[in-house]
Amino acid sequence: MYRPDYFGPPDLAAQHDLVEEHPFGLMTLAVDGRPTGVHLPFVLDRDSFPYGRLRGHLSRGNPIARLLHANVEVLVAFTGPSSYLSPDDYATEPHFPTWAYAAVHVTGRPRVLDDARCVRQLTDLIADQEGKLAPKRPWLLPRKSSALFDEYLKLIMAFEVPIARIEGIFKLGQNKSPADMVAQAAAFRARGTDRALELADYIERFNGLERSGHEQPPRAVESA
Repeated sequence: MYRPDYFGPPDLAAQHDLVEEHPFGLMTLAVDGRPTGVHLPFVLDRDSFPYGRLRGHLSRGNPIARLLHANVEVLVAFTGPSSYLSPDDYATEPHFPTWAYAAVHVTGRPRVLDDARCVRQLTDLIADQEGKLAPKRPWLLPRKSSALFDEYLKLIMAFEVPIARIEGIFKLGQNKSPADMVAQAAAFRARGTDRALELADYIERFNGLERSGHEQPPRAVESA
């Protein structure tokens, strides 16, 4: 990952936060000599030494699945809030158009999980996502085996990725003046979409600014 020093995340916890807030990652690796990717939801275990562990699953029919037994290295990219930034969104002049964003790259070698740990991965993933739909009553994975679930389990492969390296870039105006950072956050709040509100929150949170919208945390999904 190319990242000027001033766009670095403040700590490992900030990178973990982004992964948990935006758990739908792009996992890439080489298949038959060609770069290949698959989009998957992940569960992050923060406390797994030294940088954490990802857990996910994919279809056994995916060509990537057979390589997960081969100790290959993968990269998983997680993209946080992002948006175009206009020169009009600054307090000073002159500026050029740019893009504000945050992203985290995770690298490691996957290990395939057995059926019991696959069920655990599914249970944790569903519980995490259902919890974000409150006050809806959470949907729970059936505790007892059934023909339908047993058939589904045969179609997927669960795996974990012990994190060997984690790199983040939080390009949130750190190379600009405090007045410009405040103006950027205000401009995104004025747009009013969920994505813009979340980006404004990131700019304020990671630049130590007064967080004008922290009493109502934005959702991570773009409104229609």
